[in-house]
Amino acid sequence: MGFTLAIGLLPALLSPLAGTLVDRIPLRVPLMVGNLLRMLIQLGVGLLALQGEVSLTVINVLAFLNGLVAVFYGPASMSVLPGLVPAEQITRASGLMASATQTAGLLGLVGGGVLVSAVGSAPSLIVDGLSFGVMAVLLMFVNLPERTPAPHQPGFWADLRGGITYVRSSLLLTLLPVIALFINASLAPMEMLLPKQMLTLGAGASGFGLFFALITGGMLVSSVAVAVLNDRVKPGWMSSVGLGGIALSLLLLALAQTTWHLWGLALLTGLALGVANTGIGVLFATLIQPEFRGRVASLLGMVSSMGQPLTLLVLAPAADRVSISLMFGLAGCVTLAGALVWHWAVRQHDFRSATLAPAG
Repeated sequence: MGFTLAIGLLPALLSPLAGTLVDRIPLRVPLMVGNLLRMLIQLGVGLLALQGEVSLTVINVLAFLNGLVAVFYGPASMSVLPGLVPAEQITRASGLMASATQTAGLLGLVGGGVLVSAVGSAPSLIVDGLSFGVMAVLLMFVNLPERTPAPHQPGFWADLRGGITYVRSSLLLTLLPVIALFINASLAPMEMLLPKQMLTLGAGASGFGLFFALITGGMLVSSVAVAVLNDRVKPGWMSSVGLGGIALSLLLLALAQTTWHLWGLALLTGLALGVANTGIGVLFATLIQPEFRGRVASLLGMVSSMGQPLTLLVLAPAADRVSISLMFGLAGCVTLAGALVWHWAVRQHDFRSATLAPAG
């Protein structure tokens, strides 16, 4: 599992190159091609599974290909919303988009489990593949934002350097990928340590599943709340409070003694994650100039995707040698330190300007 996960994440190292390319081409291209490729991959593995056991080599190759598609698809999808929604509705739209994503996640977990139980893995993968084809068709009816070509467009490598310079031009923008890493890294101790904790408390796999279902439910509630409040809540404040809430959840997990404590903290974690992610999404949509969105999104994706595996590598050697409480306590302290640094950066930033202008 670790090796397959690493293979799937390996293409993230190419994210800056992918983001630079996304900024130079129409958004419809990576979105359409990405869905069609995912359809072919899922249909392929589903048809192979109908013939018998799928080899680990094939699974790893497909994991790499899926990761490669995600490297191009992620920056393109993040660049769509700011171009479709009026500036005064960005917060509401981000909240609605996040709530739709989390609802789909809950329905997918439940529906996927029912489907696999009813018809088996291979037919379920084929149905999954067809869903990507449906998405590709639906994209044909979306009026995606058009790019205005620059009078003198620099070369590819100059674009790449320009994106890095743009990120470094603002303290807030420089720290944005780091905070995304903190958010993803904060989930790693939960995924690694909670299975053992659930077994110890007698809740087992069902308790573990309920924990992450409650996290998703909390994220859904907070996203809906943000959509309702719209611009009455500030994205910088949201991201700071959300990250602080994640740190608090980790610190309280160190003290949890019963499954009810764990499930309550799962809901708190989900609420905090929803607030933090939506705040960061709004900051991305409102502060970053359109011509830089692909490159900034790619850096966000590259850095944040490394959060969980890097944290697991750091924690794994000590996981069986120290108490779970100590592990959660340390993770909470590190996350709290990141929240304080981010809050300081938010307070230093001048939000009166609509976007971050490129340096120089």
